[in-house]
Amino acid sequence: MAAPVSEYTLSRLVVVSFAGTILIGALLLFLPIAQAPEAAPVSWVDALFTSTSAVCVTGLAVFDVGTTLSLPGQVALLGLIQVGGLGFLTLSTFVVSRLHARKKGMSLEQRHLLEISHGAVETVSPALLLRAILLFTLITELVGALFLFARFSESHSPGWAWWLSVFHAISAFCNAGFGLFPDSLMAFRSDPLVSVTVMFLIVLGGLGFIVVADLTLRARGLLRHRRAPLSLHARLVLITTALLIVLGAVPIALLEWGGQAMGGETGTVILESLFLSVTSRTAGFNTVDTGLLTGPTLFLVILLMAIGGSPGSTAGGMKTTTAAVCYALLSSKARNRPRVECLKRSIPDDTVNKAILVVTGYILAIVLGVLLLQLTEAGQRPFNRTGDNLFLAHLFEVVSALGTVGLSTGITPKLGTGGKLVLIVLMYVGRVGPLLLATAFVGRVSKVRYTYAEENVNIG
Repeated sequence: MAAPVSEYTLSRLVVVSFAGTILIGALLLFLPIAQAPEAAPVSWVDALFTSTSAVCVTGLAVFDVGTTLSLPGQVALLGLIQVGGLGFLTLSTFVVSRLHARKKGMSLEQRHLLEISHGAVETVSPALLLRAILLFTLITELVGALFLFARFSESHSPGWAWWLSVFHAISAFCNAGFGLFPDSLMAFRSDPLVSVTVMFLIVLGGLGFIVVADLTLRARGLLRHRRAPLSLHARLVLITTALLIVLGAVPIALLEWGGQAMGGETGTVILESLFLSVTSRTAGFNTVDTGLLTGPTLFLVILLMAIGGSPGSTAGGMKTTTAAVCYALLSSKARNRPRVECLKRSIPDDTVNKAILVVTGYILAIVLGVLLLQLTEAGQRPFNRTGDNLFLAHLFEVVSALGTVGLSTGITPKLGTGGKLVLIVLMYVGRVGPLLLATAFVGRVSKVRYTYAEENVNIG
């Protein structure tokens, strides 16, 4: 009987699979057939940047996808988005498990890979969860495409309208933010059908497959008149997601009402504020010009981008559960509780420590990313003597890349090669995750059977 593969080996497999997919995607986008004949040739760095942005479901773009890529190039880009959203290992695990289904079913390593990518539901077998993930993805994207087709078919031919609908539905569900329109979705800023459909796809993709499976199981239990409470994870995700949408949309509407970005029409401002609050948590589509938003709104969007979606989803960021656990930690310590408590449950210390590590890792990555971007783009220009203070724009861009969001103040196409490489690394780190990346490169860590003497340190 073969020994089980270690966790750090599986982590390396995840890290390498994403890197390999990015390189293959860059080669595909660099091919002449992938580029529109009338467009300027795509450089290797731009192809690598776009492939990374697609596989990491970010949406940052250095050129207009709709006019620069040919139809084969757009198909390749959409394939990279779908693979990146579901995870290369999810798709490969499904294929392998199907090939070996009659022999031995899903192996222990395949189960572990699935749990690394999407988590685990105790009452659902990994093989059933894997099939449910793919089926749920297909149905959700198809329904979203049908709603979008109802609007796009009004101004485009049926074939092109269907392609636009499929592309934007998959991009929205995968929280990628790539679009074929030159201004993203700004032309539909006051269109409830397009905006609500895209928001619906973004939220479903950002909840996580585990939460959707949990909701489905509980719904079945209710239909059979059985009490079926949601897990703590699902409750935290749903509550935190709803709070973030509301707590983001209300201040945005108040800050931007009557401003240059959103105007003063009540219905449009409410719809745009809701859309911006939803898309800020790793989707990347925009119905308003981000570069016209006020400073306070940009900072609020930065906070939403940093939190991101939920674990096991197509979204990035530090995750909603990480923010919820950190809030529970502060609340429990303020009330002098012996354990970290949330929704009448105690959270294990290992989970709390992991949340703190995730936040610390993201903060360090943001600090380093902003520093490098300032070095590559601003150089030695005096801070107080330049009329283009780019610090906030660089901070926004770094958090957008690390959170795999895709929103931009408009500086992405203007970045030099060094700046683009910085964002490429940040997008990759954000998609794979700092902890998983560290586990993959650190390798085996032997357990220490002793501890040092304890000594206090003054804090605060």
